[in-house]
Amino acid sequence: MTARNRILVITYPRKDDRIASVMEAEYAMTNSWRDQGIIEHLFAKTNDGGGIVVFNETSMEKVQALMAQLPLFPFFDRVEYFTLTKIY
Repeated sequence: MTARNRILVITYPRKDDRIASVMEAEYAMTNSWRDQGIIEHLFAKTNDGGGIVVFNETSMEKVQALMAQLPLFPFFDRVEYFTLTKIY
């Protein structure tokens, strides 16, 4: 069995009425990343509107740079990054 690393990102947005105005661009970018194989999974957290993203990347620096490109990034109060080893 070969373990493959992933990076898990959890976002915590602040309440801001302007978030709705960037959602179309946000989805376009994350859909593009999915199509390119950059992200494996994207989940919306139903309790606070944040998200959970599983990146197919092993470089924390690259994932942090990608996250900074997101239209929603300026609205995040906090972003947590975790390195994972996929077992199955």
